[in-house]
Amino acid sequence: MEKANKKSFGEIFADLSLPILLIAMVIFFSFMSKSFLTSINITNILVQNVHVAVCSAAVMIIMISGGCDLSIGYQMSVAAVLVTKMMSVYNVPVVIAVICGIALCSLLGTFNGYMALKLKSNTMIVTLGTMAIFQGISYLISESKTYHNLPRAFMYIGQWRMFGWLPLNVIIMIVLLVIVGFVMGKTSAGRKVYAAGDNPEAARLAGLNVGKIKVLSFTVAGVLVGISAILLASRAGSADSGTGVGIEFTGITACVLSGVALKGGEGTLWKVIVAVFVLGVLANGMQLINLGTYPQYIAKGVIMLVSLYLTNRNAQGI
Repeated sequence: MEKANKKSFGEIFADLSLPILLIAMVIFFSFMSKSFLTSINITNILVQNVHVAVCSAAVMIIMISGGCDLSIGYQMSVAAVLVTKMMSVYNVPVVIAVICGIALCSLLGTFNGYMALKLKSNTMIVTLGTMAIFQGISYLISESKTYHNLPRAFMYIGQWRMFGWLPLNVIIMIVLLVIVGFVMGKTSAGRKVYAAGDNPEAARLAGLNVGKIKVLSFTVAGVLVGISAILLASRAGSADSGTGVGIEFTGITACVLSGVALKGGEGTLWKVIVAVFVLGVLANGMQLINLGTYPQYIAKGVIMLVSLYLTNRNAQGI
């Protein structure tokens, strides 16, 4: 009985370690800088991490299915330059441009999943190759230019605030995350993704089409990546071929920090989102206390290593 109680405490601690860390960081930075715990700064943290949270949800879906996508940053880049070029150069209506950008990312995600299936290779290696392809496509579309002068309706997506204080993009993020959380946690489709990632052979024996599930996971993730690109470009008010590049590593960091298994089959969305804001608060707070980018890299690495240690320690029942 005592052993069971210890295990239960370990599970509770593992579940609450990230929220506790987030609260501790908020308290620490509040003491270190008077500018941190203000409504303006808290809103800035939320707004700056909207596209990161949506993109991290996409990374989570792929990782739970047993895959890894290193090309997500350039998927975002392709979508962002396509959408902004369509609107600023060719005067395409906002709705059509946005739909095209999301649809393109969905196709790119599907392509990744299909190539991994047909080549029977590790998704990390496959997406390393497609990352280079998408990078080239992005620069071909953008012609190494930055696109400004975007329609006001498009800018509203990332900059408009309801009631004068509630950012529209935060609302979009919340709606999307609720949908993803419900699908992954409460539907048969979500359970199939977990099953395919946890034990592909057992899933096959149970009658699941594991290959199809994995490809569709990349497709759905592509939709989220496309939306993430729209959210980022509309907030920035411009886009070029550097837009979104590198975000895949932030998403992977958040997923690993939250306990999403690299082998697949494990992961919880709310923990991933808390991890996103742990990283966001860390970056924001360190900027406010005049610590630059390089110390942030060190701090992020330390937090990840400590998180991995605590996760492994709990898994071993220590």
